[in-house]
Amino acid sequence: MAFVDQEVRRLLGKGIHHYGLIENRDRIVVAVSGGKDSMLLLWLLRERLLRVPISYELVAVHVDPGFDTETAVRLETFFKEEGFSYEIIRTDYGPRAHGPENRENPCFLCARLRRAALFKKARELGCSKIALGHNQDDMIETFFINICYGAQVAGMLPRQEFFGGEITVIRPLALVAARNILKMGANLGLPILPTKCPSASKNQRAEIRSMMEGLFRKNPKVRGNIYHAMSNVNLEYLPPPLPVRGKRGPKKSR
Repeated sequence: MAFVDQEVRRLLGKGIHHYGLIENRDRIVVAVSGGKDSMLLLWLLRERLLRVPISYELVAVHVDPGFDTETAVRLETFFKEEGFSYEIIRTDYGPRAHGPENRENPCFLCARLRRAALFKKARELGCSKIALGHNQDDMIETFFINICYGAQVAGMLPRQEFFGGEITVIRPLALVAARNILKMGANLGLPILPTKCPSASKNQRAEIRSMMEGLFRKNPKVRGNIYHAMSNVNLEYLPPPLPVRGKRGPKKSR
């Protein structure tokens, strides 16, 4: 077994235990786009059932954004051949988000619509958890996207509850670097279906990713340092908020 495969499995287990992501008798929707992260996540979560003393159920769900028909067909074939329970949701979210009637960022609208479809399907299937394939690089990139474009220090959570705890979104790959996911997926021979989205290589995430990859190449420790810094915030050494434009400060007493 390759070292990178062992490391990915170790970090997956560490993330699940540390953040309390999966419990006995959970029913989990695994959102599968066809990319390297979601394909490996689905595979590893099923594989893990052979090693852990708990039981949980998985349902692979693909929300087809509607750019082409090939991706959904190939994924359905993969699910059937490998014996996964699955659902395919066919939509026009991608073309609609890139259409002239949409006045907002196409990525924001498409992501929001796909997330709503996942929540709805999870309810229909009786699943209380949705597993997403975001990796450690995604967590770091989102952190810097919010800083650079949202003017706030915020990121993605490994575990996040919605609707009063009715549905919990989990990210079991939160501790795993993207490069190791790619290597392990290749070692396992898992198919990777490239996205047909026209905005995939020219959005804010792509810009931040390019910047971060340069830092990671210069110093491999930077990735882990940034991830740890996200939960090691020293507020005493951060400036207080600036006043909002147009709002006056508190009145001085006379």
